[in-house]
Amino acid sequence: MNNSANENLRELLAGFMDESAARQTAEDIEKGEEILGANQAPQPDERVLAEVKKNVVAALRRRRTVVFQRRILGAAVAAAIVVVSVLTLIRYGDQTNSQQTRVVAKSVSIPSRVWEGADDADVTVLKAEIDNIQSELSGAQSDDGGNTSTAVGDLETELIEINGDMWKG
Repeated sequence: MNNSANENLRELLAGFMDESAARQTAEDIEKGEEILGANQAPQPDERVLAEVKKNVVAALRRRRTVVFQRRILGAAVAAAIVVVSVLTLIRYGDQTNSQQTRVVAKSVSIPSRVWEGADDADVTVLKAEIDNIQSELSGAQSDDGGNTSTAVGDLETELIEINGDMWKG
């Protein structure tokens, strides 16, 4: 060490120890550095260094390959999940909607005036159902039969369900 470094070391040690102990510790550190400087560590053989470097490069290549393969596998799995989901939705989603449309279309007679100016078939079917139920309800209310309140209650319940279905989409 040079003299300024020795002085800095002594000042630093003086902050933690008394002056004589700091001086002795600084001298011990200087002697240790002299001993280390006189006895250099042996350098490894060039062949050993080359072998170690070769092993490290090979290990890194294997690791990159494994990481790359895992990423490709993960992307393939994600793509397969998307394809299967889309195919399932296409196959079963249309069947469910078409069956419901057939059931509704068979159970409801749709007046021609409802079709005019309609932009959505589902909305048109639901409007026709509502109109039919309203006409049945008004007919049931005008009847003076014994079960008028039960028929009216049933029709009102059906009307409420259909109105709720229309907004669900």
